[in-house]
Amino acid sequence: MGDTPATQAVEAVILDMDGLLIDTEPVWRDVERELFGELGIQLSEADMLATMGRRALEMVAHWRRQRPWPGAETGEPSDQVLAERVIDRMVAHVSSRGEPMPGVVQAIELIRRLGLRVAIASSSPHRLIDAVCARLRLEWIEVRCSASDEQRGKPAGDVYLTAARRLGLRPAACLAIEDSPNGVLSARAAGMRCVAVPDRHLAGDPRYREADLVLGSLRELDEEVLRTLGV
Repeated sequence: MGDTPATQAVEAVILDMDGLLIDTEPVWRDVERELFGELGIQLSEADMLATMGRRALEMVAHWRRQRPWPGAETGEPSDQVLAERVIDRMVAHVSSRGEPMPGVVQAIELIRRLGLRVAIASSSPHRLIDAVCARLRLEWIEVRCSASDEQRGKPAGDVYLTAARRLGLRPAACLAIEDSPNGVLSARAAGMRCVAVPDRHLAGDPRYREADLVLGSLRELDEEVLRTLGV
């Protein structure tokens, strides 16, 4: 039998991005509300939280099925076009006004000081990941994986498995840090240990119980916590 996540030492930390590294989850919801409002569809906060952590293309396809707007059956504009509009608006926001989440700078400094490798595994496409890395001065993170490259997005584990493969590590040697329930399930499906930093709107979601540890914010991530997780 091979090593399990509980017995193999952690050699890398794989980070989610939206809502964990940068305060974009409220912006995603604003953009989603605005875009579909232009199509004549009014989405509630609960509606948008239901698609949190999913790829933009999946989110658009979901609402085309569940809340078809006038003309949706014609396929115009296409899901791809609408998803690109979402990402255009997100990149513009991040590039001009994006701010790190509380504790991000200190957490990343700690992770690097402990000699751990770092990767990103996000549902966002590469151009948004790159915009966030530029805004937060994280260009040094070379392994940046997008679920848009995978057949399945989160909660499937594909993007985390790709990140581990590109790091040259087994999933059991990786610790994921996530803020969404779908992200936690994705990391666990990949066979990784996982720390959850729940989005405040979803803090009571039972899926967070799948994480090995739940923190209130990244400010609580210290060396002692990481040691308990196998670092």
